[in-house]
Amino acid sequence: MSESSSSTQVPLGHPFRRKGRGTDGLIKSFFAGNAGLTIVILILIIVFLVREGAGFFPAYRTELELYRKAGLEFVDIPRKDLEAHEQMSSLLNRAYYAQVNDACRREFQRSQEASALMTYVGEGVAPAQSALQRVAEGAGENGIPPELQKSLTDKYKQLLEEALAGKRGEGLPPTPHLTNEEREGLLAALRSRDPLSTDDPPLVTTLQEELSTRQAAAAEPLSAFREVIDAFAETSSTLDAVVSESGDLVKATKEAATLHEIETTKRATLLAAAAKTKDAAAKAQLELEAEEAVTTEPVDFKTSLAPVLARLPEIRQANAAMQASAAEIESKLPAKLEDGKADRYLSTFRKALPEYNRELGDTIAQAEAWKSDKPVGLWATITGFITGRDWITGGEWQDFYGIVPLFAGSAIIALIALALAIPLGVGAAVYTNQLAGRRQQNFIKPTIEFLQAIPSVVLGFLGIAVLGTVLQETSMKDAFSWVPGFPIQQRLNMFTAGCLLGLMAIPTIFSLSEDALNNVPSAFAEASDALGASKLQTVFRVVCPAAISGILAAVLLGLGRVIGETMVVLLVAGNRIEIPDFTEGLGVFFQPAHTLTGIIAQELGEVPFGSVHYRALFVVGMVLFIIVLGINWTAQRLLHKFRIGHD
Repeated sequence: MSESSSSTQVPLGHPFRRKGRGTDGLIKSFFAGNAGLTIVILILIIVFLVREGAGFFPAYRTELELYRKAGLEFVDIPRKDLEAHEQMSSLLNRAYYAQVNDACRREFQRSQEASALMTYVGEGVAPAQSALQRVAEGAGENGIPPELQKSLTDKYKQLLEEALAGKRGEGLPPTPHLTNEEREGLLAALRSRDPLSTDDPPLVTTLQEELSTRQAAAAEPLSAFREVIDAFAETSSTLDAVVSESGDLVKATKEAATLHEIETTKRATLLAAAAKTKDAAAKAQLELEAEEAVTTEPVDFKTSLAPVLARLPEIRQANAAMQASAAEIESKLPAKLEDGKADRYLSTFRKALPEYNRELGDTIAQAEAWKSDKPVGLWATITGFITGRDWITGGEWQDFYGIVPLFAGSAIIALIALALAIPLGVGAAVYTNQLAGRRQQNFIKPTIEFLQAIPSVVLGFLGIAVLGTVLQETSMKDAFSWVPGFPIQQRLNMFTAGCLLGLMAIPTIFSLSEDALNNVPSAFAEASDALGASKLQTVFRVVCPAAISGILAAVLLGLGRVIGETMVVLLVAGNRIEIPDFTEGLGVFFQPAHTLTGIIAQELGEVPFGSVHYRALFVVGMVLFIIVLGINWTAQRLLHKFRIGHD
């Protein structure tokens, strides 16, 4: 039967009847229109994204040209030496204090716990205590009126009892290293303390003194190491002064050039408006304002740079002193420190020392070869954005847009999430599809898929209020002191964000993996059974290998879900725009970080419309779009391969 004869004709007078077309044709047109509209919307989104982002690179290039002409780039050459020197000094100081704190870990924990308990109670009574202090300061010689004194004191006592009873839903902070007598004595001291007193309870003072005494005793054998650290840090003082004074000059040059550019633009705008005005009086007024708009002279960059370039001999001398110090320090350092963490810092310093020396050795050659009139290439601007290690906005010096810190944060969080989601999601899919009974399947599948219904902002609250706090308190226990990165310094960090994102990715990986297992032809399992294989042998040697392409696609789509998530990382990841410190080893997972999605959500609502910063965020969105597109394309290719293998 032909297609035309099989089509249902619309009855005469039916509202769908148009020029003899049948119902099938109208339905096809309707759905084709929906598909076309979806494609048009996708194209419009891509065009909008590209249009807003494409203007970033020329504008950023203009900013970098001013950065170079004004001399900021020249001052940044020795300034990088100062930053490297500061990082090297920081490594030595961290090694020193890790060694000292290891010797007084117990005193430190006891002092911290007592202070935390005092702070907790102090925050509970803060409203009434602040009111009492304000009233007492304004009472003068007559003192506080008795009724007001009694009212505020009663309120203070009420808040104090609530805080001591832990009635704010949080409970009192744990104090595992204090004895019960010490804890009760501290609570009694807090209960009897004068509301206007700012003195610490006796136990807090005693513990702080014990800590100071123990730290002093632990530091005594390290006095020679301390002197080496101080001497090394001091060698940068000359270069620091030169960079600081030169920095003031180049910043003034840049500000003057920026002001002149703004005034010039204003004059051009006023003249353009005057040219379009037909009213003679208004035109004359606009031309007068345009004439008065420019109050500054153009900046002579060559003249303003002369005193900065004249300090090159001082930079050369300071650089030589730092190189000499770096060459001598290794022989003065202790061969090994007793504490493992302290020794890792010292070892990291030794490993970084050759790179630090190379950086110092390149400085003078770079400064001598530097040219203020060298043009900034557009390609250099693009590569600087992709490989830049700094995302600095709103700074007095210069804004830099480098996405490496954001990409590193996104990658580490995704790694943590997948490490959690892959075994749980794939394992649950294998069990549910191959091993579970019908009743278990009916319970497990909807339960896991229900995780998708939980809003991401709710999971973010869970991370802030519960998971982050539990992880930090657990990390303080002595039994876990061997874990790298413990105790956790920041409650909001990449590990917490990764755990929550892993929870969000489990339903995606579970559902798609289960579909992949379902698509394995039953003949495979039947053939395995016929050969006498056990159930587990059939599952893990026949069914799972046959479904591996679909499972990999499920993992990739789960990765796309994790990379594109915004709310959880914005709330829980800590939002620190720095490349994570990999010298911490596995402890890097417990550091705060920012992500590609988080930076867009956090900054887009605050930046001026059309500014370079605004367009930079769109370029970040383009990068994110390309990453997710690549992940989905790879997943689709794997799925296609899976289907072909079973045709």
